[in-house]
Amino acid sequence: MNTKKLLFAFAAMLVLVAAACTPNTAEDDQLYEQGLKKGDVILKK
Repeated sequence: MNTKKLLFAFAAMLVLVAAACTPNTAEDDQLYEQGLKKGDVILKK
């Protein structure tokens, strides 16, 4: 049982490290480049 938990933790760590190391920057993000107008934001109270 401990071996399964250890292997799962190792696999989860590898996935997180692989996801963090991908070269996905804001330059590639179309939504970031498009921007947002302040008038389009509606705050609910």
